[in-house]
Amino acid sequence: MAQNFGKIPSHKSYVLSLYRTVLRNIPKCCHSYAFQYEIKKTLSKQLFKHKHDKSSWSVYTLLNEFSLLNNCLLEGKLQEIKNLMKPLKKMKKQLETTKILNSLTSLGDVKTNDPEEVRRFHVLSAYIKRKQDLGLLPAYIPKTYQHKLLLPLALNEHACLKLFHIQQKLKNGPPSAGLSYTKEGRNQIWFVRSPINKGRQQSKKLGILIRKERKDSQKNIDNLNFCEINAAWALHEAIWEEYLESKKIIKVNLPKYLEYAANIPKSTKCNPSSQYQKIKEWVDPVREIMFELHSKSFQRVEYFNKYKEKLLKNGGQLAYFDKKSKEMYAKRLTLFRKMSKETLPYVTLFIEGRDLPSVLAKYGF
Repeated sequence: MAQNFGKIPSHKSYVLSLYRTVLRNIPKCCHSYAFQYEIKKTLSKQLFKHKHDKSSWSVYTLLNEFSLLNNCLLEGKLQEIKNLMKPLKKMKKQLETTKILNSLTSLGDVKTNDPEEVRRFHVLSAYIKRKQDLGLLPAYIPKTYQHKLLLPLALNEHACLKLFHIQQKLKNGPPSAGLSYTKEGRNQIWFVRSPINKGRQQSKKLGILIRKERKDSQKNIDNLNFCEINAAWALHEAIWEEYLESKKIIKVNLPKYLEYAANIPKSTKCNPSSQYQKIKEWVDPVREIMFELHSKSFQRVEYFNKYKEKLLKNGGQLAYFDKKSKEMYAKRLTLFRKMSKETLPYVTLFIEGRDLPSVLAKYGF
């Protein structure tokens, strides 16, 4: 069975040696940085492309050209090097041109539309389908009628539904800001949720904090799991050494011994509670590390509980966003009343600029 030349040690050694020699000779014999880069790039591509060649004639031809390139460099024949590289460039350009032509052919007559036009088209399509399902429109409708007659009706119906939702929201009264949280490990990260700071308006720092806490919590859990595994091995070592010295087998409830209580004093947490010296030597160092990890976790819990109190304080973020939400509601209510009084009675479906979608856009709805 034919074998790749790259797997033959003598061939691999020869190619790498020649490649290193050429790379050393390029800056010595060629003073143009652009041409140096071009030669190196072409060499790298060709070596990667023909890495798995099995044809002996192809490999032989390429090695001859490689050796000729090195000789041309040493003799300063840069024009001959360009001639050697021309077929490779030509092939690349042809391939790129073919790809472009194929992509253009596949595109056909498809045109890129404006996003607003696409939105209007979807509204019209949904309107026609709905009316056809109810038997209010025929199966075939000419394009002229669709755009000149049905499109204004479809947009008006869509805008009426939007207007109804706006009216209902304003009728429900001013929205209030509230506290929400996301849980990461033991931590509850509290933050203010309101109409002002939802979606893209949400604080980027909050997102960074949540991702950081998620990463740190997972790291803490992984470290505790690793310590539990090491504690089990340490207990086996302690039992074995105690048996060798006193011929006694230690009986220890390891999960209970490693159990951490958040409400006991620090001195009690970290002091060894075992009467066996070998347990103190082997298991207690791991136990102390686990207690430190637990302590760090509970400190973060306390920190976020205090942060919640800070958010709830008078003049804090909750009060600020609540005030801003009410101001936004009052502004929208004023605009809605103004629009209802001055513009809505004079809406005309088929006059652009005086139709309902244009009126809603004008007043920021």
